[in-house]
Amino acid sequence: MISQMHMAKSALFAFQRKLQVIVNNISNAQTVGYKRRGVEMESLFPLVLESVINEGDDSTVGNSNSRKRYVEYGQGVRIADIRKDMTPGSIEVTNQPLDMAIDGAGFFQFRMSDGQVAFGRAGNLHVDSEGNVVDPNGHPLEPAIRLPREFSEVIINDEGKVFIQTNGDPTPREVGQIMLAVFPNSGGLKDVGQNLYAQTAASGDPSFEIPGRQLAGAIKQRALEFSNVNVIEEMMAMVLCQRAFDVTIKAINSGDAMLKSGSDLGK
Repeated sequence: MISQMHMAKSALFAFQRKLQVIVNNISNAQTVGYKRRGVEMESLFPLVLESVINEGDDSTVGNSNSRKRYVEYGQGVRIADIRKDMTPGSIEVTNQPLDMAIDGAGFFQFRMSDGQVAFGRAGNLHVDSEGNVVDPNGHPLEPAIRLPREFSEVIINDEGKVFIQTNGDPTPREVGQIMLAVFPNSGGLKDVGQNLYAQTAASGDPSFEIPGRQLAGAIKQRALEFSNVNVIEEMMAMVLCQRAFDVTIKAINSGDAMLKSGSDLGK
């Protein structure tokens, strides 16, 4: 009966965390560049079995010594990983001159306040008071691009070249080049908040490419890539998760009732 309680407790924690991830996906269904998260669970039994085998092979543990009760305390489930789904979201036209979408696997680069470089897919950019092109949180694009105070139009081609046009000069003038980062395993990137990521050993070192080359993807001006969250699928997953949560609660309540009945019989 104690093992039943431990198994139910592990399921309770696992489904609670899964429900939190689903709710976060739904709340970011309209967030520019957001990538949905998926929860992967695993049974604890293989880990328990491995521990038992290792203890059995340990010559220092004799038959007279007490062994750990792995079966009682080890069965159940746990969260194995919370993976990021890096499939592209839908690209929608916005007609805002500094809105950009990446039609490929690349990432924009942004310089953080601590000097580190973070990466993101959200291209809803704007110009700050000093003329720097920045993201919604004020992080400047890397390499930095600064626009003059007076210009009539911004033009960004598929290869990320940034041009401006002024009223007195009909010829566009190049003012910067957008470079995209491409990772061997983008799913291994680490969340750092504000819809940005940092590279890790799992993601590998990025290569920096001109848009449109080496799978980086072309730049689409006046458009944004929105979230890849499917709200209907997430709602269905939420219902299944809530049902599993309810079953787990019932298992705990029934186990508690049986323990109470056993305790009453012993009196």
